[in-house]
Parts: sequence; structure tokens; C-alpha cells
Amino acid sequence: MAKITKIEGQKNKARVNIFVDEAFFCGLEKETAIIFGLKVGSEVDEDKLSKAIAESETKRAFNKAADYLASRMHTKKELIDKLVKKGFLKEYAINACEKLAEYGYVDDRAFAKTFVQQNSKYSLTVLENKLYQKGVSKEIISEALCEISTDDELELCKKYAEKFAKSKDVSSTLGRQKLFASLARRGFKFEVIKKAVSQILSNFDTDEFE
Repeated sequence: MAKITKIEGQKNKARVNIFVDEAFFCGLEKETAIIFGLKVGSEVDEDKLSKAIAESETKRAFNKAADYLASRMHTKKELIDKLVKKGFLKEYAINACEKLAEYGYVDDRAFAKTFVQQNSKYSLTVLENKLYQKGVSKEIISEALCEISTDDELELCKKYAEKFAKSKDVSSTLGRQKLFASLARRGFKFEVIKKAVSQILSNFDTDEFE
């Protein structure tokens, strides 16, 4: 069985280097080394060392993720992606984020609700796409978007339509087509656009867009 022949501190005082049979084996959180009873002269097997590494790296990833959360809310996927980009193995990043979720520090449902409330300038479609890209499940997205009423979506669309109409000529067919295209790019659905535009332009002929 292998034997720990040396344990030395790192510049980061919370971590130590573990040497097995005179050769460097790995770096660990000092706390993890203590928990696993790793000390000079101890005989260790590969399984025990692997578990110690997993525990240490998960703890390190946990602390890094907590730093990210201190600046703003994140979804679980955002945190995992950041940790992997920082150099953590995905396995440890996932473990760390699952622990954070258990403690209530990561909550995709709360994130989605807050995100929708803070981004009222976006259409339902855009909000849905942004949340999906952040890794929020379709079920949670649907719950969050339920807080936006049909009237809210219509009023937002009218707001952008009015802004466009003030700076562009919409008296012609081409002008109205450009208005429709502008609103569509913002993610508004056709029926919402048609209703919004018809309400702000009394001379607007909706039939030509059906």
C-alpha cells in the first residue's frame, strides 16, 4: 500500500501538497486532509485519495461559486459553466452547485421570477429565450412568465410601436412593414403586433398583413 511521505503547505495557506512514496500526488484543502486523516506516514489506497480529491475540489468549487453569487444571482447552469471555465472538472462543479441548491443559495425558480421582474423591457419570447439560454427549465420559465398578462405584453408592444412611429414615416405600406419587422425582431407575436399597431394608427389597414 502507498504511504504519505510528505505534506507541505502552499502559498494559499488553506491548501497543502500531498506526496505519496516521495512523489507529488495532489493538492488538497488543508481541512479535507485533516478530515480524511491524511498525515505523514499514513498508508493510503487509491480509493481514499480519490475521495479526498473529490471532496477537496468540490469544496473549492463551492467557495468559488459562492464568490460569484455574492455579486449577483446565477442559475445552476451559469455557475457550472463559470466553474468549468475556471478550470474545475464538471463533476466537481455540479456537486458544488447541488450543495448550494440544497442550502437555498441557488434557486432557478427564484432567479427566473426576479429576472422577469427586472427585465420588463423585453417581450415574452425574448424573456423565454434568455432564461432558456441560462439553463432554466421550460416548466420554471412558464411559471415565471405567467406573471406577465396579455395586457402587459400588448402595452409593451404599443410602447415600442409608438417610439418607432415618432421617428419613422409609417404612413406608407413600406413604412408599416418596417414597423412590423421592428416589433417582430423584439420578439412580439404577430397577433400582438397587429393589435398594438392598429390601436396607435387609426388609418392602419391590418388586412394587408393577414
